Amino acid sequence: MIKELSFALYAIKKNIQSSAELRTSFLMNIVGMTINNTAFIIIWVFFVKSVGVIHGWTAADIIGLLGFSSLSYGVVHSIASGIGLTAEYVSSGSFDRFMVSPKNLLIRIATSRFSASAIGDIVFGLVCLGVYSFLIHISIVQIILMVFLVVVSTMVFLAALIAVMSASFLFTDAHAVTSSLFELFLTPTLFHGGSFQGATRFIFTFFIPSLIAGALPVEIVRDVSLEKLVIVSVVAIVWFLLSLKLFTAGVKKYESSNLMTFGN
Repeated sequence: MIKELSFALYAIKKNIQSSAELRTSFLMNIVGMTINNTAFIIIWVFFVKSVGVIHGWTAADIIGLLGFSSLSYGVVHSIASGIGLTAEYVSSGSFDRFMVSPKNLLIRIATSRFSASAIGDIVFGLVCLGVYSFLIHISIVQIILMVFLVVVSTMVFLAALIAVMSASFLFTDAHAVTSSLFELFLTPTLFHGGSFQGATRFIFTFFIPSLIAGALPVEIVRDVSLEKLVIVSVVAIVWFLLSLKLFTAGVKKYESSNLMTFGN
């Protein structure tokens, strides 16, 4: 396990160094994504100003929501960007080169690519959480909860990506399918948390854990709810373990394309 983690850290380091060689492009990707994400805040803040507080959700909570979602998304899509290309690897036959690697298959795939624009998501997420902390006058206990929930949110994002990309082994050309499935998970993570009540809240917590990536962490930090903390932690762990099972089952269905694509 230690050797696998060491390899992952080494691969991530090399990916970052490779992306940073084109300094201007690297920085523009980060700045561009940060500006793009800012549009979400403007839209939702004006929405809250227009319709008022919905189920206790204020404009400050929206900022916290985007903070958790963007930071978690950025971490996963920067250091584990390769998982999102699984469908492409499988359809092109490039997956063969990962199968013959002596390293852990999932780690090898995850670290095969690095997304510079995802760093912009990380920066944006940190700024949003900083602003949210200031607006709600955060306490020490809430700071601890926030740090822990960033880890939980990141775990859920990673689990969702792995689970969705496991479908790549079931279709000849799974790119459209996997993209649609991931959008089904991603879209609710950016929506007003107060709009999910009753059946929809149950579905997007347990069956599609979108709310665990954004809305529920905000409510837990805001209300210091230990009950919700336990629920989201358990669901996140279950989904992560399930995603690993789905990936393993999917790999067993993979058949080599024999295209001899063993390049980088």
